[in-house]
Amino acid sequence: MHLSPRPALGSLSLHTKLMLALVVLVATVAGTSAYILVEHERNRRLVELQERATRIADLFSRSLALPLWNIDRGAIESQLAALSPNPEVAEFTVTAVGYGTVSTVKRKLDPGDAVVRIRPIEYGPPGNAPREKIGEIRVVLTKAVAQQAISGARRAIFAVMTAVVAVLYAATFLLLKRMVRSPINRLEEMVDRIAGGDLYATCPVESGDELGRLAMRVNVMAERLRESTLRLRDSERKYRGIVENAVEGIFLLDQKGQLSEANPAMAQLLGYGSAIDLIATAENDPGKRPFSPTQTEALFEILRAKGEILGLELQLSRLDSTPIWVQLNARGLTEDDGSLHLLEGLLTDVTARKHAVEDLRLQRDQLELEVSERKRTELELLASRERLQQLSAHQEAIREEDRKHIAMEIHDELGQLLTALKMDVSLLRMQLPAGSAALQKADEMRDLVEKTIQIVRNVASHLRPTALNYGLASALEWLTADFSRHSQIPCHFDAKGPEPSLPDPRATAIFRIVQESLTNIARHANASRVDVTLANTEAGIELTVSDDGQGFDIVAARAGHSYGLQGMAERARLIDAQLDIDSEPGSGSVIRLHIRDDSITYQ
Repeated sequence: MHLSPRPALGSLSLHTKLMLALVVLVATVAGTSAYILVEHERNRRLVELQERATRIADLFSRSLALPLWNIDRGAIESQLAALSPNPEVAEFTVTAVGYGTVSTVKRKLDPGDAVVRIRPIEYGPPGNAPREKIGEIRVVLTKAVAQQAISGARRAIFAVMTAVVAVLYAATFLLLKRMVRSPINRLEEMVDRIAGGDLYATCPVESGDELGRLAMRVNVMAERLRESTLRLRDSERKYRGIVENAVEGIFLLDQKGQLSEANPAMAQLLGYGSAIDLIATAENDPGKRPFSPTQTEALFEILRAKGEILGLELQLSRLDSTPIWVQLNARGLTEDDGSLHLLEGLLTDVTARKHAVEDLRLQRDQLELEVSERKRTELELLASRERLQQLSAHQEAIREEDRKHIAMEIHDELGQLLTALKMDVSLLRMQLPAGSAALQKADEMRDLVEKTIQIVRNVASHLRPTALNYGLASALEWLTADFSRHSQIPCHFDAKGPEPSLPDPRATAIFRIVQESLTNIARHANASRVDVTLANTEAGIELTVSDDGQGFDIVAARAGHSYGLQGMAERARLIDAQLDIDSEPGSGSVIRLHIRDDSITYQ
């Protein structure tokens, strides 16, 4: 087994690691503190420099007002010369409005290493005249002097920090050597003796600190190790007796397919005289190994995936090449690093049971074949019914699309022509003399055109109500009003909750269901009142159409192939809705349509 080299840090002693940790900690703290102090000093000096630049600029903006007004170049230059020897001064420039630069003092300067202040120079004439800007002063101070001072402070701070770190390191090194390293060396010596087999060795307890408590724990560990060794030897003797006398085959298998251990039952199961012969034959002749390379690889893959093997049936070969069936239960034995090393298994001969199961499987297969044939026939019937339902849905969609198209054609084409004809008749009527027979005929023609337009609107509305374009509630409200107008039966519509926004096919199907319900009521119910309610509940949309008519026998109606009820049920199925009809002779009827809350949005 390949061993990777120990990392350099892992080979260091605890004393060295503690010292390294201390150095890193102190260096980090010291470096951070030094950095903070240096930055504080740097910021302080730069702020002072900026304040000086501001004060100088403000001073010159006031003191140069009169000389600049009088264009007294000598007075201006004398004021600039008073401060120009300052090493922080990089530039003084005085400019006059309409004149340009009057006086300037410049030194070579890095553009990014400066503090610039520009102030206007204003002159206040005598009297109440307003102040007038006559120029400006540009003050540029270099940061170089401040940077030199900051560098000196930085060096001093880092020198102090280095000295502190060195003193702390030396003091800590001596303390750790006396208080940690020497006791640990003694503990290592005693642990090496225990690891070498001297279980009666004891560590001296020299203090009550952590190292002293560690020595006490090492002594307890040695005592418990002695007890564990004795129990392990007793357990090994018992385990060996169980393995040798077991009736199932017990074995250890490595990943190459070689048997590490096997009990007599394992050898007898595979046709060998003893476990020694079984192991020796498998080692000398790979072709005689109980498990083939493919089986071995598969078994270890199962162990890696599931951690154990339970009730796995395998076909093996005995020494005389007779095939046998066995049931395997196994678990994996891992190395210290967690990698899978050996397979510990238990084999049980299930050949007789396997043959009986095969006979039962043949009979079951025959029965399953017959059942599958029957299921196939049922599936074909279901598929045929589903195709018929899909065809019905497709035809219904086509009919609705045709109605929509015809309604649009009637409304757009015929309606426009009739409207134009009405306008022409009106224009013609205006040209005819009052009281003439032609004028009376024109009035009759206009009334006929108006009635025709109304008929066209009614036909288009019944084919595809325009109100559907404005929502289901608007369409149902129009439908109930139209029903009341034509049937002379009061029909009331009530909408509860927010109006749902449904896909056009679903809204059209709901509208048609209500339309068919009202048609049936008008034809058969002999009702005096109809109520249509569109309610938005927590479970979805619930539409109710109720009347106080004579009612009907639902069972008899369905047995008599009522196409109206069948059409309503089919439309409800196509939109995945639940249709319930409650009616008895003499007690009116209630039709409820429930649409689940999925795929419903609200306006």
